[in-house]
Amino acid sequence: MTHPLKLHLSACLPVCLLALGLGASSACLAAPEEIQVYMDEFAEPGKFGLDFHTNYVLQALPGSTSRKTLRVTPELSYGINENWEAALYWLTAAGPEISSGRPVTDGAKVRVKWRPRAPSPDSPWYGAVNVEVGQLSRRFYPDGASIEGKFIGMYTANQWTLAANLNLDRALRRQPIQGATAQLDSKLSYRLTPEAQGDWRVGLENYSFLGALRQPTGLLGRTSTTYLATDFSFKRWDFNVGLGKASGATTDKWIMKAIIGVPLD
Repeated sequence: MTHPLKLHLSACLPVCLLALGLGASSACLAAPEEIQVYMDEFAEPGKFGLDFHTNYVLQALPGSTSRKTLRVTPELSYGINENWEAALYWLTAAGPEISSGRPVTDGAKVRVKWRPRAPSPDSPWYGAVNVEVGQLSRRFYPDGASIEGKFIGMYTANQWTLAANLNLDRALRRQPIQGATAQLDSKLSYRLTPEAQGDWRVGLENYSFLGALRQPTGLLGRTSTTYLATDFSFKRWDFNVGLGKASGATTDKWIMKAIIGVPLD
């Protein structure tokens, strides 16, 4: 996803140095509102981007409240300058176990992203830092308010791209129900076509929840979800589509995702 103004649509269920706030409410985790490995996406200065992060649970454990849940998270971003970007998220969900199929809101988040420099052909390395603060529904996140910090790292060599995000999350309250947690996300992709011909890529994405750093009410279990994914573009529209299999302390087992980037200019 390299277009500065895009709409991300992720349909699925299931992050390289600082991060802090979003999580799950029990030892068995469900998919988050956003399933994406952050890379070098950045809105151009003075321009807006509109993203929709969605995910859908194809298969879950019997009795799970996330069964057949669809999450849709619109994100409006804005390029402040070459080094700073800001965005606003609105979390929504619908599913037979959480709302009888009716859409409900899970809260809102704001974020800022900083990078020391834009991607350059002179260096294969790229890095950035993203910080998010949110007020979320207690059904989605038991502590309500949260903060998350994400360190973003990326390396490109010929047709190969490797990216990794390290997240540290915690609640914005003195005595949280859920303690600070860590997550490591990674992506390895291979470009099949020249970028001028649509930049078609295939690869793997992995989202590994590492658990609580310090948990007042017991340790949260670890989870891992791996996606077989493809990225491509068509007439200035960007797409990321993947199918994922989850393992560990998660209620969701099979997840499908798609990211659709829609140009706004």
